Amino acid sequence: MARVLLVEDEALLRLLTAEALQECGFEVREAGSAVEAVEILESEESAIDLVFSDVRMPGNIDGIGLLRWARENRPRLPVILTSGYHSGAQAVRQLAGREPFIPKPYDPFQVASRIRERLERRH
Repeated sequence: MARVLLVEDEALLRLLTAEALQECGFEVREAGSAVEAVEILESEESAIDLVFSDVRMPGNIDGIGLLRWARENRPRLPVILTSGYHSGAQAVRQLAGREPFIPKPYDPFQVASRIRERLERRH
C-alpha cells in the first residue's frame, strides 16, 4: 500500500481528500502545514512514497518551499502540487519544474489516479 503525505491547511478539504485517497487504497498521513510535513518526512524517511501538497499555506514554508526541501533532502520522493490560485498557476508550474500540478478545485479520485501514475513512473 502506497503512503501519501497530504499537506493542506484547509481542514475540511484535507479530511475529504484523505478519505477519498484512503478509499482508493492509499495509506494517508496528514499535515496542516509545510513545516509539519517536513517534521513528518524527517521522522519517517522511508515511510512516505509521495507528497501531495497545496502551494499556499501559512507559516515560514509554503508548498514550493516544501518541494525545494524534498528535492534537497529526499530527491527520489515524488511531489505533486495543487493550488486554487489559477492566476499564479503558470508561475507555480515554472517553479515546480518537472513535478505535476493539479489545479483546485479537483476531484479527489482524479488526484488518486494522478498519484498512481506518478508512482508507477518512479518504478
